[in-house]
This record gives sequence, C-alpha cells and structure tokens, in this order.
Amino acid sequence: MTGAELMSQAFESDTEDPNGSWEEYLREMQGSVGLGFRNEVFKSSAFAQGVGPFQIVEFTTTAVDYRRSRLDIKRDDDDPSYRLLIPLRGTFRFEQGEHREVFAPGKVGFFRWHHGLFMTHDSPITALIMTVPADQVNSVWAAKTPLALDEKRPLVRHLATQVRSILEIKDWTAGDFTVACSGALGNINGAINPYPDIKPGKRAKVAEKARLLIEQHANDRDLTTEAVAAMMGIHARTLYRAMEDIGYPPPMEMLNAIRIERAHRRISSDRGLTSEEIKGLADELGFASSRSFRESYKERYGRTPAETHEVLFIR
Repeated sequence: MTGAELMSQAFESDTEDPNGSWEEYLREMQGSVGLGFRNEVFKSSAFAQGVGPFQIVEFTTTAVDYRRSRLDIKRDDDDPSYRLLIPLRGTFRFEQGEHREVFAPGKVGFFRWHHGLFMTHDSPITALIMTVPADQVNSVWAAKTPLALDEKRPLVRHLATQVRSILEIKDWTAGDFTVACSGALGNINGAINPYPDIKPGKRAKVAEKARLLIEQHANDRDLTTEAVAAMMGIHARTLYRAMEDIGYPPPMEMLNAIRIERAHRRISSDRGLTSEEIKGLADELGFASSRSFRESYKERYGRTPAETHEVLFIR
C-alpha cells in the first residue's frame, strides 16, 4: 500500500491454523507481538481501513494474552508511534511500565507502541485500535498521558464516537479518509492535553506558577488556597481569577486531582501493597481522612483503592 491508496480489509481466522493466522495478521497490521493462547479453540476477526500511516482496526477475539517485549520493539525498528484503544465489548487488563488499567466499554486507552506492554482477557472482546503517528501528537503531553483518558471529558467521549464512525463508513476515498483521521488526531491532541484552555498573558503565568506550587506541596495536608496565594504574594481571590481565566480548575480541585493521580500511580504499579499500606496513602498524600481519600478515588476511578488494586493484580 502506498501513501495515496486506501486499504480496506476484512479478516477471519483460518480454521486450520487460527492461532498462526492471527499472529501473521497482527504482524502485518501492527507489528511484532507475542501471543499466549488459552486451552480452547481460538477465533478472531477484524476489519481495517487505512491510508499510509493512518489506520483504524476493529478486532474481535476469544481469550488470549498479548505481550510486546523489547525484542519485538527492535524488530519493528523502534516504531515510535502510539495507539488509541477503544473497547466496544468485554473487559480486559492492560499493563505498560508501572501503570495498569482495566478497560471496558466507555473507557478510552492511549498507549506507547514503542514501550513494552501486556494485555489479557478471559472472555471474548471487541475493540478499536487506531494508529497514532508520533509526529501527529504533542510528544510532551503524550509522554505524560495516563493509560486511560478521562472519560468524563466530553472531548474524550466525542473522540471515541468519532473514531468508530470513521470505520463504519465503507465508501471513503483516500483523500477524505485522511482528512477524517487528521480530524481525529487533532482531537487526540486535545484529549491528551490536561488543560486545553490556557491562554498567554500575565494571568497564565500566575496560574502556571500556582500549579507548580500545588504539585510541589501537594502532600502537605495543611495546604490551602490561601497558603498557595501567600507563597506567591497575592490575594486568594486573584489566584482564583487567574486559574479560572485560563481554564484551570480551582486550586483545591486541582490539588485533589493531583493527589488522586499520585495514589493511582502507586496502586497500579506496586503489586506488593497491603491493605494497610493502601489506607496509609491517605495520610502520606495529604488527604484529610481515609474516608475522603476513598470517596474521591472512587468518584474518579469507579472503584475504591483496595478494589482497584485487587482487580489489577489478581489474574
């Protein structure tokens, strides 16, 4: 396929060699991945459309493990691209580096194809995967983006719908398909930018300085809006206005989000955390109480900290 041609391809696993045919298909469409098949008859199917580096695939498989190793990455010449992952049916666990997430319909994943990964599921799943060329996204934001995008943001929900609708259309021209994918990539850039409304100017500098101070002192239980403002030599009202003006959340809302994100990083990266150590994160990270930590975490991730750790690390 050349950069000017539209590829549209359906796939069904070979009845005589279902495992081998899926391995070959993945190698052709995505790259090198190690597969661990379960003790059952494996089945898979897929439909893909693409033009040059722009590609979207919908795939369905029965239970299987995927592992992308450093050797696999080298075989692909250290392909620096990313992938957008949109579950449509079923649940699966995903690991990359120190981060782990459980994906199900309604969540959207963003991961690095040039880093090792592990994905597993015990029952059939259907998902979309979109190739995201490295030169199409902000590398600084991409490096800091968590595995799961914030599905509470309307832009993230819109992005999932947009990518699915692109693949559902079967009569694209190469040019129109490229334009559609470029639009989705623009939305991906917006979705991985945690604060998309920042404007230049004096208030932006004030808000950015406040953000850095909040991150620096986030574990201090006594940190307040007034304390941050005092460090900067301004009134709390001035700080509120500066953050609101450029699209930041209020100072204490930002502080809570930072604490929750730090807690999730610990919970999703440390297999050996005990239940007492998980409870202790409330005090370690500056929450007012174990209850406020548990409630804030559950509001963001849909499970309590202990439940999340159990789901991520029990296979």
